Amino acid sequence: MKKFSKMFSFAIVILLVIGLLAGCGQGSPADEGKEEAKEEIVRVSLATGGTAGTYYPIGSGITAIVTKYVEGVEATAESTGASVANSKMLRNGEIEFILCSASTASSAYNGKETFEGKPVDNMRGIASLYPEVFQFVVLESSGLEKVTDLKGKKVAVGAAGSGTERISKLLLEAHGITYDDIEPQFLGFGEAVTALKDRLIDCAIVGSGLPTSAVVDASASLDINLLEVDKQSMEKATEEYKFLKLETISEGTYNGVNKDVLTVATPALFITSEDMDEEIVYKITKELFENIEELERVHAQGKNIKLETAVEAMSVPLHPGAEKYYKEKGILK
Repeated sequence: MKKFSKMFSFAIVILLVIGLLAGCGQGSPADEGKEEAKEEIVRVSLATGGTAGTYYPIGSGITAIVTKYVEGVEATAESTGASVANSKMLRNGEIEFILCSASTASSAYNGKETFEGKPVDNMRGIASLYPEVFQFVVLESSGLEKVTDLKGKKVAVGAAGSGTERISKLLLEAHGITYDDIEPQFLGFGEAVTALKDRLIDCAIVGSGLPTSAVVDASASLDINLLEVDKQSMEKATEEYKFLKLETISEGTYNGVNKDVLTVATPALFITSEDMDEEIVYKITKELFENIEELERVHAQGKNIKLETAVEAMSVPLHPGAEKYYKEKGILK
């Protein structure tokens, strides 16, 4: 009988252990809550540009801030074909956020030029970031000094259909130069600089924030020069195209360019879709400007991203989430 009692007690202990193990396997309500919280994370992507330009590092910096400070949101930067390609991706619902030049955004939203008949009317602005400066890069040995010297030359005008290519064409025409007057080469920043190094082209037009990594790279191994625009011609262009403004590339921005160079710039915009949640956009806008010093450490252009200029040259309607933040800060009434 005693033997039976011992066996019975032992069996009870085994059953209790099994029950406890089973309970651990099921997880506590707190664990279930954590799993649910993980499932609620919103994952978004930001379309930027080529890795040789400024969009990609700036975009990577923005997504790092979003992921770090906006609870429940994980953001990733994607290298793309830049403004035009990004706008089309946004229109097609393939991406949640984009970087885009103000000029391309204007054409896209209003269905002009490349976007004729297919407007990107779902785009909404978050912030005007920094000036994208148009740089006419040549070899110092070329003897070229001004944009008007480019007639008859091989000129890299940007990737076909890109924002850089559109503005390059506009700027050349403002100087009385059409594609018939040059040999246009449709190359992105990195390809254009490589072609310049190999003496395959005479000029690379680069529309990007200063300093542009591709041009920094070129100036480190080559003696380069930057062509100056004609001030009178550009003043007329800026009157007609409000997204353009005169800009000066300061002496010493690039190795060997020891003079100030007059050129033109257009702002880069941070844009999303009208369907993006208002609270998410509000938090992203808020955290971007409240942690802007982290972006400054990523790229020198981050120092030009300022709250007081966040709505300047915004060529598309603001997203309500961004508008809410700017009203709180007194930027908008």
